[in-house]
Amino acid sequence: MKYLTVLRHAKSSWGQPGLNDHDRPLNERGQLAAPAIAAFLKRTYFGGSGDAPLMMPPDGMISSTAVRAYSTAEYARVTLGLAPEAMRLDSRLYLAQSTTILEVVRGCDESLKHLIIVGHNPGLHEFCDRLLARTSIPRMPTGAAVIMGLPHEYWGMADWQEAQLIAYVTPKALERRFPQEFHGISKQTGEDD
Repeated sequence: MKYLTVLRHAKSSWGQPGLNDHDRPLNERGQLAAPAIAAFLKRTYFGGSGDAPLMMPPDGMISSTAVRAYSTAEYARVTLGLAPEAMRLDSRLYLAQSTTILEVVRGCDESLKHLIIVGHNPGLHEFCDRLLARTSIPRMPTGAAVIMGLPHEYWGMADWQEAQLIAYVTPKALERRFPQEFHGISKQTGEDD
């Protein structure tokens, strides 16, 4: 079995008129949410609380080259304790459609057991919905993470409607459940996501 964590980039800034979309950075909320989501995943699923992990921790990461995605990935990489060489950038993930994301996954190094993909909507949401069997996720807001199990030992065999949903985590859910620990990581009323 392979494990796949799909992470949408955290909230980005629109505060620099004229800046190319690819170069937009994370805003303050995004800078809080990216490490918070990774810390929650590490503690809850990957053995970061000192308990036995519920699943194998990630051992590789591929991110879109967009600044907001790469920054989210870097926060996650550091929080999860992955070495710098465990992360690579792939320009195909920038605003990628679901079929392109599947191609990236299928081309992964087979030695990896748990991969994190960091990218953008609407492609990521569609990718998750198409990959999952017998379930779907309601939406994929900024900073959201979806963990799935794939029923194959090879990434090259990944296909639609085969994955099992293990976790769906959003910044809003974390802030509601743990308001003291995760204050300020989700959108406020009236904000876009």
